[in-house]
Amino acid sequence: MENKEEFGPKRENEISAWTVAVGNAPMPWHSRKVKKSAAAAMNFIKGLDGFIGVHPMPPRGTLLLFKSENEAKRARNLMRAEGIQTGDNICEVFIDRQFIKED
Repeated sequence: MENKEEFGPKRENEISAWTVAVGNAPMPWHSRKVKKSAAAAMNFIKGLDGFIGVHPMPPRGTLLLFKSENEAKRARNLMRAEGIQTGDNICEVFIDRQFIKED
């Protein structure tokens, strides 16, 4: 299976998702406090409505994926209220259905 990122229109085998950018996951050399804080943030994020996954993009950060634009916007606002630093943009991306686990 080839993992190749491409730009272009949505294909028949793809679904739309919406992104919120956050920082990179902690690395082994980060302090225990940083790792604990990141774990708490991820537990909070996993409980947000519409959350479907993550797409790491080191060294730039991580994209959090949500089912709808409104859920992504709401999640970004809730994360900011919790002190989680996020990017400003909410962007649509297309994901191959094979990578999405349906409920």
